[in-house]
Amino acid sequence: MDKSFTLGHVLSAGAVGLLTGYFFSQSALKCKSKDTTPAKDEKKKNTNTNKAEEKNKSKDTNKKDTKKDQAVIEEDSENYSENDEDFTDDDEEEEEEDSEDEENEALADFDLQEEYKMVLVIRTDLNMGKGKAAAQCCHATLANYKELSKKSPKALARWEYFGQAKVTLKVDNEEDMLMLQAQAMSIGLAAHSIRDAGRTQIAAGSRTVLAIGPGPISVVNSITGKLKLY
Repeated sequence: MDKSFTLGHVLSAGAVGLLTGYFFSQSALKCKSKDTTPAKDEKKKNTNTNKAEEKNKSKDTNKKDTKKDQAVIEEDSENYSENDEDFTDDDEEEEEEDSEDEENEALADFDLQEEYKMVLVIRTDLNMGKGKAAAQCCHATLANYKELSKKSPKALARWEYFGQAKVTLKVDNEEDMLMLQAQAMSIGLAAHSIRDAGRTQIAAGSRTVLAIGPGPISVVNSITGKLKLY
């Protein structure tokens, strides 16, 4: 009887101990859960706040970059407009400065087997600077090129095939230049003399350069073969 009582007492005490331990462990877990939750919430809150700040900073940066790019575009547009206006003025001035003669109505069909060349006859009595003379040669060359491109593209192609040969020659005065031009046009060569507007170096209306050809070397030489190199 005493042994049974003692065993039951032990079992009861053990059960009470187990229950007590269980309750204590549950309480501890609840407390730990309560302590951890605010920390997690705070961390999450801080993370969201940082993301919002970064997003706002990104928006501000994008706005600044957009404004900066817009300012650059506007500045470039203004510069382009100014440059475009300058170019237009120069172009109009160039048209006024260099007037061309009438085109030769009947360009001859020369032999396409021979080499072709163009000559540029420059007046020496005007005492043009080298740069001025070079610019006038360019105008004369372009005048003949445009005429041949419309009236004799085969002759132009032949000239280009042989490297677009150009020779600069000199003449003493305007009278001799006009005589050479008339002779060249009479045999069917393209011939244009450039008249200057007189804004720099020389008097207005002065004929500066005569372009003859391109045409067969033998034909061109029949007009300018006696002239000296410039």
